[in-house]
Amino acid sequence: MPSEPKAALAAGKLAEYEQLSKIYDDIIKQPRPHLTVEGQGKVLLVLADEDRLSQRQLANRLAMSPQSVNEFVYKLVSRGLVTLDSSPRDKRVKLVSLTSAGRETIENAAREVPTFLRALSDDELSQLTELLDKVTKAMYTDIDNANPTAGVKLHKLFASRYLNRFKKQKM
Repeated sequence: MPSEPKAALAAGKLAEYEQLSKIYDDIIKQPRPHLTVEGQGKVLLVLADEDRLSQRQLANRLAMSPQSVNEFVYKLVSRGLVTLDSSPRDKRVKLVSLTSAGRETIENAAREVPTFLRALSDDELSQLTELLDKVTKAMYTDIDNANPTAGVKLHKLFASRYLNRFKKQKM
């Protein structure tokens, strides 16, 4: 069990990292589009787990209004990242599917390595990875034990997606 002052210092560093990460993304990554876990990014991540969903299914999984999902879907269609097709069972229902460009966008976001990691040696990167593995494992446990509200279910879906993706990368 860590001492209270050391835990508080680490928590402060995590808060600092979170804020700097946002600033870094705004300044350094601005010219390159990247996947976020907001709005359109959420739609892409849900479709990466289960493709060919109706807009109503997307709205339910994302705990969003159908109007918001509709807006995000049409923006993604205009960017060529998803398609809308009529359901074979009910022509009134539109199914949303990832395009190859949409899948590529998700995969590219997963492979993107921040340039600031170049400040670390291979040994330091290994240590950082081990420590982050330990921290994220504890976070996944807390998420799994949380109340199953709609918001928590959505976050669990994203956590599961990241966990599965990173398990594959380690193999």
